[in-house]
Amino acid sequence: MERLIEFANRAGHRLRGMLHQPEQAGEHRPPGVVFLHGFTGDRMESHWLFVKCSRVLERAGIASLRFDFFGSGESEGELRDASIETEIADAQDAAAFLRREGGIDPKRLGVVGLSLGGAVAALVAEPVRAKSLVLLSAVAQLPLMRRFADSLARPLPDEDGDLEYGGHRVSPNFLAAAERLDPLRAIASFAGPTLIVHPERDEHLPLTHPADYMRASGAAIKEKVIVSCADHTFTSVAWEAEVIGRTVEWFRQNL
Repeated sequence: MERLIEFANRAGHRLRGMLHQPEQAGEHRPPGVVFLHGFTGDRMESHWLFVKCSRVLERAGIASLRFDFFGSGESEGELRDASIETEIADAQDAAAFLRREGGIDPKRLGVVGLSLGGAVAALVAEPVRAKSLVLLSAVAQLPLMRRFADSLARPLPDEDGDLEYGGHRVSPNFLAAAERLDPLRAIASFAGPTLIVHPERDEHLPLTHPADYMRASGAAIKEKVIVSCADHTFTSVAWEAEVIGRTVEWFRQNL
């Protein structure tokens, strides 16, 4: 069952998303997974990757919550007012909402993040007491992300220093915390089973990123998968199928 939902983040803004709930057998409560989208993305993600993955999870008996960060998709706010820090807070609030309203077993929570959402997932996995984690094309070094974003964005004239990136107006403050937020240090303190999936030909993030996550991870059960020839968002039917299959099986075994 798919249900449109709203919940307030800690700043009082309305975040909107989709809750996927499998049929429950008796009083059995399923595990649940929170999806975290990438920079300028939304709860559907490229070629609806998150939608497809949530539906396969539902068929496997696992609930999930896909939501738009503050300033993204259909959630309240403007992207220029968002930051990595607001996304971290939103992710924590989404996990709390799923535990409270999603009908799940609160002890069996998973988190999956794509690209910058992967860095956010690494940063929140321990604070939200996740049981398992999946990182897709995840950014490992945020300072490098900041330099990369600056090189692709262009200044908007007379707009208080705002930048244009992919048709979006973004504040230069979005990545202001990049120098002091360290996903690698955060993942070192997370002991839950961790799957790292990365494209072989990621046009933005070289293979040093998944290697760094694998090396830094504090998990006793961890695996790194490089998807042959794939691009940053796994834009092919075959690449997508591999990512979804591995993600669903990981959570099925580790939640």
